[in-house]
Amino acid sequence: MSRLNDETDKTKNEKYAKIFNSTYGQIAFASFLIAAISGVLLAIPFDIKNPFDSISIILLTNPAANLFRVIHYWSAQFFLVFTILHFWDHLTLSTEKNLRKGVWLRLTIALLVIFYAMLSGFILKGDADSIQAKNILTTLLQKIPLIGNELSYSLLGSEKDFQIPYIQHIATATIFLWVIAVEHSKVFWPKLRIVLLLIPIFIAIGFFFPPSLNADGSGIIKGPWYFLGLQELLHYLSHPALSIIVVLFFLLLIYLIPLLNQGYSRLIKKVIFISGSTYFLLIVIGLFFRGENWRLELPWKHKLTNEININTNFNFSPVSVENLKDKKIPVILGRREGCLFCHENTKGFSPAHSPDAIGCASCHMGNVFTLNKNDAHKGMILIPGNLDDAKETCGNTKCHPDIPDRVNNAIMTTLTGIVSVDRYAFGESDSLNKFNRIANIDHSPADQHLRNLCSSCHLGNKKLEIGPITQTSRGGGCNACHLNYSKEALNDINKLSNSTLRNTETPGQFIHPSLSINISNEHCFGCHSRSGRISTNYEGWAETELDSLPSNKNSEFRELEDGRIFKKEPADVHYDNGMSCIDCHTSKEIMGDGNIYLHKEDQVKIQCTDCHTKGKPVTTEFENADQESQKIITLRKYDIKKRKYLITQNDSYILTNTYVDSANHIHLLTLNDNKDLIIKPPASICTEGQGHKRLSCNSCHTSWVSQCINCHTDYNSNAEVYDNLTRENIKGGWIETSSDFQVDEPTLGVKIKKDKNGNEKEVIDNFIPGMIIHISNGEKSIFKRLFAPASPHTISKGSRSCESCHNNPLALGYGRGKLIFTKDGRWKFIPSYKLSINDSLPEDAWIGFLSERKSDFATRNNVRPFTVEEQKRILTVGACLNCHNSNSASIKQYLNTGKMPNLSKQCLIPKWN
Repeated sequence: MSRLNDETDKTKNEKYAKIFNSTYGQIAFASFLIAAISGVLLAIPFDIKNPFDSISIILLTNPAANLFRVIHYWSAQFFLVFTILHFWDHLTLSTEKNLRKGVWLRLTIALLVIFYAMLSGFILKGDADSIQAKNILTTLLQKIPLIGNELSYSLLGSEKDFQIPYIQHIATATIFLWVIAVEHSKVFWPKLRIVLLLIPIFIAIGFFFPPSLNADGSGIIKGPWYFLGLQELLHYLSHPALSIIVVLFFLLLIYLIPLLNQGYSRLIKKVIFISGSTYFLLIVIGLFFRGENWRLELPWKHKLTNEININTNFNFSPVSVENLKDKKIPVILGRREGCLFCHENTKGFSPAHSPDAIGCASCHMGNVFTLNKNDAHKGMILIPGNLDDAKETCGNTKCHPDIPDRVNNAIMTTLTGIVSVDRYAFGESDSLNKFNRIANIDHSPADQHLRNLCSSCHLGNKKLEIGPITQTSRGGGCNACHLNYSKEALNDINKLSNSTLRNTETPGQFIHPSLSINISNEHCFGCHSRSGRISTNYEGWAETELDSLPSNKNSEFRELEDGRIFKKEPADVHYDNGMSCIDCHTSKEIMGDGNIYLHKEDQVKIQCTDCHTKGKPVTTEFENADQESQKIITLRKYDIKKRKYLITQNDSYILTNTYVDSANHIHLLTLNDNKDLIIKPPASICTEGQGHKRLSCNSCHTSWVSQCINCHTDYNSNAEVYDNLTRENIKGGWIETSSDFQVDEPTLGVKIKKDKNGNEKEVIDNFIPGMIIHISNGEKSIFKRLFAPASPHTISKGSRSCESCHNNPLALGYGRGKLIFTKDGRWKFIPSYKLSINDSLPEDAWIGFLSERKSDFATRNNVRPFTVEEQKRILTVGACLNCHNSNSASIKQYLNTGKMPNLSKQCLIPKWN
């Protein structure tokens, strides 16, 4: 009978699933033994008081211990996986009924102990992932009634204490699992053949997939793979403590399997299979589809782990371990920074970005846990700060975590307005206000036009070459504004480019470019010297049609790096007083405030009256400022006790470089050279009276604008053109020719603006020809006459004369020419440009003389040219100005009251019929 039972047991054992000619249980037992022995050896260099730093030192200086860590990690993973497979094998064969009830109870408890042993080992890394997992478990355990706090402390210890989980992991859990394994398998040791087979497998897998150590500041923090299903479950449960009940309930079901009849046992097994499959699905979601802040994302939208987290080899460093000292591997941002072992003499940084403060890997990534040069540089980013890696570099959780999302949604990244207007002009869209991203445009005629001519100037355009920001720079993400090269840094970078330092293991002193808030006009110039020419206008340079500098070259002309020739014009009064672009435009404007805007003027918060204000200015103090403004004030050393800073009328943003003194004088400190400028209030004529109450500051104080009268855009299928998005030459594209660059006063029109309360008001503002354009692709021809709002940045201290508006056909929208007031009281207009064959308007006109355009006249929906009634009112004053000086009593009376004064018999009122 005994022999028959042995034969039956042998037959059943042969039915077990096998791999490596061994059962799942044998592989699990062998993996457990390897994990236990390697764990004991690993405990020798491991410092439980500072586990994270201890592992960092192992990775950097102890190749043997690192090898044991790899073996320990992968043997534990194999133990868990093959234990689960072995358990399911038991259920499939129904062999659980052959076990005694006590043994099955202990095996059921062992499942929970295995899960704890794995998690406690994960927690003992002491990195960001581990601490979060420990916090989650602590919170769950503490919710157990009566015994929660005691159980939590017994298993996990206090918040910063790793001693208890260390003891429980290396002793209690290990001994318990060994005893259960021996009782279940009836052998004390696994087969030596399996052990010897598994060890090289663990080493090989570990070489390509080493255990991670989360040392970076990325927003992606996850527990171990087997814990992610529970994390997902917690995410969906309104009461996380229910997860404990769920776990205990399934343990109870498992225990009941051999105790119930066959029908109920099968039902429980089906429930376990379905639940296990569901849990596995939750693991897949958590591992592959959860990104930063546990948001659902497609796998290719985020990195499962950051390169900085991975030790890519067993650290066979060329540096002699005996010569290493801990002080040579400093702790930066809570981690050992192996980069600084070689790069300790790198200088030139701003204080906030010094390696002593943030290390090297915070920006450049790579592997900080090796002293091997090649391995340290794996995954390194040579030029960090481009928007495709900004969240892992500049925007990591220890630096500027909220900035990348803001910049990605900012108008200088999306260029949504440019895309909308271009598609509208090409007839591909009926809206000027659809949200777009320039990086996502396709290959329609309009989009190809953007690719050929307009898509290089956006912050998402990657900076691919080392070197400073110049006139020809485009994009570059954070670098576009914050990268600065000293002469010494430029010299050292040139040496590096010439390979003089590239093969040196430990280079001497190297001057690195700096990242700082010192943002010069040169940073803005590359992009803003195109299109509206804001940068060149501001400095007093107007583009010409010249191909080269005049032979009698003098200071009146200037050639840019891209070959365009500019002529000197009056500079903006703010430029003449030493102000830079960033003296007006705040960080919340330039980098965005997190909101999505459809056009550039929507994102701009600053306006003239924020500084040039009459009456008591609106101010705030340092304590009331947002965190970003406080940081800027501190870096600029503007944090003077009780200083009163101006705030903007739109959204109440603080102007960090302003203050109001005790006499209520407003001061502005220029950010790049710290000049203290006293800002004057507006003249009384700007704020008093009714005649000009709709005028914007710009409409009077803009001295000139750059204007292009017409553009011809043709598609040439044989031309070789450049695709600015893919950065490659392609065959077939759009060729654009322009003509008649003009420097003149702007055209005036009406803009409908909303205040911060949503109330609408009409404002007279500046406009220029945005698109007087002929588009032809060989099949059809499109003509558009669209004017655009203008912010030319050519402000003058004095205002334009009354005559320059009321007697100027260009200002009224008619185009250049002569306005004649005849003796019989009628206005006549003689245009300078011929009439277009497309719409019978002069080529530079916005509207016809004393007529209106009802639609399709602007690049915005909230603007319009003057109505006929408005034109008549303007020209009526213009008629008066034919006789009356602009400073006369009659004109001043009109300005103050908005009504025509009493007329004499000699006054000739215009006739309109």
